[in-house]
Amino acid sequence: MSTFKTYISYVIQKESQHVHGFEIADFPLPKYSFYLDNSSQQVVMWAEEKQKALSANEKIIIINFFNVSNVK
Repeated sequence: MSTFKTYISYVIQKESQHVHGFEIADFPLPKYSFYLDNSSQQVVMWAEEKQKALSANEKIIIINFFNVSNVK
């Protein structure tokens, strides 16, 4: 199955500080799409998975995301 790459910029907020980060995620291309921009749904699911790995006093906030091509 083919994939597409998405650059995701985010912040991890803690009680008294925050940390900026980014990730280039590989998402599978959908067989069909209900949305014009299907990557937004993939990013939401990605953020939910990341949130599960964080401690109770940490929260992930998505700042920006966009699809990228030809990243090696």
